[in-house]
Amino acid sequence: GLYEYWRDPDVSDDDAPGAWWTTCTIITTEATDAAGHVHPRMPLAIAPADWNAWLDPAHHNADELRALLAAPAAGHLNTRAVSTAVNNVRNNGPQLLDDAADDHA
Repeated sequence: GLYEYWRDPDVSDDDAPGAWWTTCTIITTEATDAAGHVHPRMPLAIAPADWNAWLDPAHHNADELRALLAAPAAGHLNTRAVSTAVNNVRNNGPQLLDDAADDHA
């Protein structure tokens, strides 16, 4: 995975809420399959058989690692409508995964 632990220098106590952030990134490519009907980009994936190689901190060959990235096989991504709350980075929580139809229930 691509991630980073970041220490906020403006928070004095290591145990204070917000002192540490865990961030990650999603590597994307041009969307195909169902994802292309929603957005022009979709995530790349690592096959389970390649997880150890991808996560090995001693593996530094960028070409070999790049070769592990692949678009998910056709039919492996599903789409569904969710709330427009996902459009604001300040929103967070499991409710963002609810179907849009559930918003008005």
